[in-house]
Amino acid sequence: MRVGFIVGKFPILSETFIINQMDGLLKRGAEIGVICNGLAPLDHIDTKTGPVSKLLQVRQDWWGMMAGARQHIDKVPHRWRDKVSTTLDMMAVPHLNSFDVLLAHFGHNGARVCRLKKRGLVRPPVVTVFHGFDVGVPYLEDGLAMYRDLFRLGAMNLPVNAHFRQMLISAGASPKKVAVHHMGIDVEQIPFQWRERSGVTLQLITVCRLAGKKGVEFALRALGRLASERPQLDWRYTIIGDGPLRAELEQLAAELGIAGRVQFLGSQPHKVVKSWLAEAHVFVLPSVTAPNGDVEGIPVALMEAMAAGLTVVSTIHSGIPELISHGTEGLLAPEKDVETLAANLAWVIEHPQECQPIALAARRKVEAEFNNRLLDDALAGQLASLVATDKKKRS
Repeated sequence: MRVGFIVGKFPILSETFIINQMDGLLKRGAEIGVICNGLAPLDHIDTKTGPVSKLLQVRQDWWGMMAGARQHIDKVPHRWRDKVSTTLDMMAVPHLNSFDVLLAHFGHNGARVCRLKKRGLVRPPVVTVFHGFDVGVPYLEDGLAMYRDLFRLGAMNLPVNAHFRQMLISAGASPKKVAVHHMGIDVEQIPFQWRERSGVTLQLITVCRLAGKKGVEFALRALGRLASERPQLDWRYTIIGDGPLRAELEQLAAELGIAGRVQFLGSQPHKVVKSWLAEAHVFVLPSVTAPNGDVEGIPVALMEAMAAGLTVVSTIHSGIPELISHGTEGLLAPEKDVETLAANLAWVIEHPQECQPIALAARRKVEAEFNNRLLDDALAGQLASLVATDKKKRS
């Protein structure tokens, strides 16, 4: 089975879940190709070993030898821009048609392929995975009207959580063509380790891009409240990741008087992130809906933390409650509720032993429902079924 992955720039450090899925299908005998919008910066990515080294060899730009035109596309008058882009997209049609099935990550990439399918140019079935901003932002803008052709011509839509499934169906997608497919992690590569917490400084950690929907602002405000109201609590907070809000968040930590207990490490290679997770006790990710509608799917970083034995503190946001039940696999607060978030953090710090059964339950949840081995088996079977059906229709 030849599977063509349709992505944006490639490879992107924050989208390792896509690389892992490609690798999972490779291990199950599929032949993989990558159609993308150019090469992403390769900082912090191992390009000499592992799956990326193989995938870079099968990467092809949408526009082929015309890829250099991408930097000039914004100069084209707006009324002509889509037509010019679609015309250039046609250069990829022969390559797209060399696959048995096309797997687009993010709704706009699926819609892009279906614009060509609408013109009768693309033959393979199109499967689209919806992750977050590709649902929340267009839903706020036009109620997902941009996906009308995708809903009609796509073979299957795979939102990463049940919340998105309902949004797609409410916007006109056929329920028969929308199925939840969680992203997951390689659980076997993350050993569970319970870290003794009594009498030690509690190490809190966040790993994410420093953007609005991650809610790091509210983690800092909650910790500022703890520092003011419960100064006897002993904690340190490490933030790994970079993004447009970093300077603002560093300033906020200083204004709250907790800069001495908070460190910003910027972006780090995955191996370094794992080493920090191995030393931490609590993973904090108070996700929120951004003003433009951007939302999480179900953050892979939470899954990795849960698998490793950390206690997770997050929010009732998008698909996160599908991963975490409050009080069972972690602690949840309403979005932007600093008071409840601070109370949850205080409880974790003050009840170290009670966190152990929560951590064990979290590990079991990830093993059962967010395990890449099981998820990739299911995806490979689903794609093979679509390919078989498509071949039968053509014969």
